[in-house]
Amino acid sequence: RSPNSHAFDLQLMDKGWHSCHEFYPTEALTSTAICLIGISRTNLDPRLLGMSVQKSLDAAYDLIRKTNYLGGFGLVMWANAVNNGLDLDTLQFRCGVSLEKFGKLLASFTTMEVAWLVSGLTHEYKRKGGDGTLKLLNHGVDELINKRFQAATSTVSHAGAKPRASHALRRWIANFADQVYSIQALAFAAKITRNDDALQTAELIADKMIELQGDKGQWWWHYDARKGTVPQGYSVYSVHQHGMAPMALAAVTAAGGKDYCEAQAKSRLWFDNNELGAKLIDEEYKTIWRSIEYAETRFNDVTRKARSLLGFTQNSVAEANPELAVNYETRPYEWAWCQYAGAIERGVDPALHIV
Repeated sequence: RSPNSHAFDLQLMDKGWHSCHEFYPTEALTSTAICLIGISRTNLDPRLLGMSVQKSLDAAYDLIRKTNYLGGFGLVMWANAVNNGLDLDTLQFRCGVSLEKFGKLLASFTTMEVAWLVSGLTHEYKRKGGDGTLKLLNHGVDELINKRFQAATSTVSHAGAKPRASHALRRWIANFADQVYSIQALAFAAKITRNDDALQTAELIADKMIELQGDKGQWWWHYDARKGTVPQGYSVYSVHQHGMAPMALAAVTAAGGKDYCEAQAKSRLWFDNNELGAKLIDEEYKTIWRSIEYAETRFNDVTRKARSLLGFTQNSVAEANPELAVNYETRPYEWAWCQYAGAIERGVDPALHIV
């Protein structure tokens, strides 16, 4: 966290500290919101961390205005709700956002962004209720179930019917985040609104992810929603293994769904038995390094991604010894989801959180 901006906008890259703004234009916004969510879920006194929740919330509100990244508003709404921040009308005014317009925008959002919105709305509805909040929440759930979820493959697509140009080419090639945030959001909705269809869909996506899970517990990076296959396996991200998959699967169980403890345990065992035998939990730098990724030339990287977007299933997952390397980077949100998942597992009082 930057002491000047109060945003969580500092990251490790190549074992050195850098500003997120140098590399990723929306990372400070999303990481600040996620860190506020994760810290709140632990029930730690923020003063012990040398932070002011209000100042960090203010930073998130300002970043929405500065970046105009509407897809990230769901995260800000979620962070605001669990920290009992502004009422929803004031939040919209403060951020320069109108939720009335979001119904028409959903088709242009990535699936991850729709899931973030649903998660934000479920937490706001838990906090304050409201017919308007519930209406948009149900609209978002409908978008996930009936527009993004592919029943034939039990996966979700990356984009909707009217994707932004940057996402149109890869509409059917979804990533792990699309899958896992959808599982989590639908589980939240199932728990708060008693939506059985949401729970069933969350279970189907979770079951498919587990079916495709690697023999070392890996959660792969790209999924072809038309074929139900993995067109590109790597990178395998640490935060997926220790935080995001466990927290989403736990949400399904908390909503009355299946017990996924075995898959969660297998996910975390990857740190002890990964492809490189690498020590990703680094005591010297007090971090968990970001991922294990392909070690390849820029040309091969572009070629591989192009084949993935065209739907060609790579041999990467099945390869016995692909050329791999550790990515020595850590973004702020990675620590936050680790805290969040750990708090659920430890049974910490959820307070304003759903799970």
